[in-house]
Amino acid sequence: MVTMAATSRVGCRTRPSRLYRMGPPHHLGPADETRSRGTGRDLGRPADVTQRGMRRVRRKVLMKLGIIGPQGPDTFATNIGDAAQRMGHQVVPLGSGRPRHATLAGRAVQHVLESVPDVERRLHARLARAAQAHECDAVLSTNHALAAEAVAELRRARIPVALWYPDAVVNMGRQWMLLAPYSVVFTKDPLLARRLRDTLDINARYLPQACNPRWHRPMSEPATERTIVVAGNVYPSRLLLLRRLHEAGIPLSLYGAPVPRYLLPTMPPGLRMRPPIFREDKSRVFRGAAAVLNNLHPGEMTGVNLRTFEATGAGAAVLCEDRPVLADLYDPGREIVSFTTVAELIERARELLDEPRRTAEIGDAATKRAHAEHTYEHRLPELFAQLS
Repeated sequence: MVTMAATSRVGCRTRPSRLYRMGPPHHLGPADETRSRGTGRDLGRPADVTQRGMRRVRRKVLMKLGIIGPQGPDTFATNIGDAAQRMGHQVVPLGSGRPRHATLAGRAVQHVLESVPDVERRLHARLARAAQAHECDAVLSTNHALAAEAVAELRRARIPVALWYPDAVVNMGRQWMLLAPYSVVFTKDPLLARRLRDTLDINARYLPQACNPRWHRPMSEPATERTIVVAGNVYPSRLLLLRRLHEAGIPLSLYGAPVPRYLLPTMPPGLRMRPPIFREDKSRVFRGAAAVLNNLHPGEMTGVNLRTFEATGAGAAVLCEDRPVLADLYDPGREIVSFTTVAELIERARELLDEPRRTAEIGDAATKRAHAEHTYEHRLPELFAQLS
């Protein structure tokens, strides 16, 4: 059972938790109990709990949550904040702590910051001061490169800080997230969480990502376009897979940032990138396709990515590369279509291209499961419980 203690510990000092300064412990999520199938993990609990033999009725408490991460249409940090606000909490966007990588200038600035760590530390110290100035009760970061000094400053101010790491393990970069004294680190990969916990004694926990039903929901008729949609960046392993599909005659529609120059000579002829899609536009494209291809980064060891939940939430038939947790999250064959080899992927893609009714059935089942168990409102109560 998830219980939320009314005290928090920083170093060896104990104080009343800032999370509950406006009232007693409460239930931060939906009033029903939701259990992720196959895992037995509780993602929410009823409001009535038993503690020390006494029955307590927890009433809602508003929390001021500072969020560090890029803000924009459909970003991870923005969707977290949107859900937290709907749950009744006050959200304070503190900044991203890094330039936008989508521009050449942004990448240049990031290179300078990484070359001169003191400059980056001063930038991140501003985020910590902003959280204190806004009197945040807790801070959640989606930026894994946040300077350890900034996290330590927040902890000294008795503000609990969590990291929800949204990337594959190979993108940990300088591994600053391991040096920062986070109250808790969440990762979408259970193997990474276990290794950090067992070998480094870091309070790391598995927490899958989620969908936002406000825009990750069916927005069009299913399977109106006889194509396989691929959304996201093109990198070498994805490019190799696209080439195999293209050679097999599978119709592809690609959406995302421009292909890096060094990969342009190896792009299959006739394939072009369309602009990135967000929110309702993304859901319309996903729902209308014969399938959405979700091949995972090789660095995704045992977990799945954000696209898994966004596409299923939108009612798409998702062709997802198999991972150990996938069967815990969805029912393969009924709510999602998994594959392990290129030959299997081509076979499954052809089936969905030729059977629009099956595409619709899988998409309908997928969105029902995603909205019932895999929204941010289902994830955040567990995160808030650990922050306490």
